[in-house]
Amino acid sequence: MIELNDIFSQAKAALDDGMPDRALRILDTLSVGNTGEVLFLKGEIYFKLQKWGEALNHFSAYQEQFPDEKQAESYILMIQNILGFYHRDLYNP
Repeated sequence: MIELNDIFSQAKAALDDGMPDRALRILDTLSVGNTGEVLFLKGEIYFKLQKWGEALNHFSAYQEQFPDEKQAESYILMIQNILGFYHRDLYNP
């Protein structure tokens, strides 16, 4: 039987190797629970894939469970800045 730590380690290694799609498939295929570590890792994966809504949802869920963790808050602020970007000259020539 494969343990959650092994699954998490495989997904983390895939993300570190630059394969976020593979990391997400590992976590989704084996239907691991949404523990804090898994929520944060999925947030990082979606962030790397530039799927801002999914990343924001996972980091927000993580922050609800662990309100004192500042790393998730930093990701949330970065995503909000990305989504809120507006450059007048670029969009209105």
